[in-house]
Amino acid sequence: MLAAERSVYCKIICGDARDIIPSLSEKADLIVTSPPYADARKSHYDSIHPDSYARWFLTFHKSLSSILKPEGSFVLNVKDKVVNGARHRFVWETIMNLEAAGWKSVDDYIWHKTNPMPGYWPNRLRDGWEYCFHLSKTNKPKMYQKNVKIPIGGWNEVRLSNLKGKSKTRHNSENNSGFGRDLRNWVGKKLVLPSNVIDLPLVGKNFKHPAVFPVGLPAFFIRLFTDTDGLIIDPFSGSGTTGIAAINLHRNSILIDNSKEYCKIAYERIKAESNLNGTKVVKAGF
Repeated sequence: MLAAERSVYCKIICGDARDIIPSLSEKADLIVTSPPYADARKSHYDSIHPDSYARWFLTFHKSLSSILKPEGSFVLNVKDKVVNGARHRFVWETIMNLEAAGWKSVDDYIWHKTNPMPGYWPNRLRDGWEYCFHLSKTNKPKMYQKNVKIPIGGWNEVRLSNLKGKSKTRHNSENNSGFGRDLRNWVGKKLVLPSNVIDLPLVGKNFKHPAVFPVGLPAFFIRLFTDTDGLIIDPFSGSGTTGIAAINLHRNSILIDNSKEYCKIAYERIKAESNLNGTKVVKAGF
């Protein structure tokens, strides 16, 4: 049977990820999640104060590390918070704590919000982006770059059509910095890697959840870091967006959240919005 014909599953489990993950037998190819931001969701993991956030998140480290395959990836979407008119750096404290615990910071991605919310603030502008940190237990996690390549664009037809002078061979940069390039490598190429800035709009509907990220965000990382039939785990799954992305890309998924209300919302969204095609959706604890 072809991989595309095999059914996949989506499990929605209500409970604390620190308790649920040790009971799972599967290993994840990718953990992708957007945890509750500091003081942002009342009664959700007790609405963590910014000063305590980095220490609190570190309590998930052992569970997340144990469930991830050796060459798997962990993508953490989180945004810092303005406290008394200035940015609180609990996000960077969180990443530094994870690095001290053994995680490798492979790269930083930026989610560029193409439609940021309007507003006025006396000392800052509209909030148009969020962090997506790529962490792993190894410096060389599995990547499927061919899955996310984009068209090179029309510039190459003119720029590369008549190479001459320095462009005929690899050459150093004009300021002799040591960085060079060989434009001949791009002749005839149709696709290139995208940048680490992901352009996606905010979600128009809130789905009875205060922080729904667009399906395209987890979908990008699912394509980049997993193969068909891989396993995706979201330990703070909220309204189920990661599950929808995983199902539509024919990946297995396990969604965990400690809110029964959010788990119910996720279950209904997944049933209504996913291209199920035989996907088995199961729920536990709610």
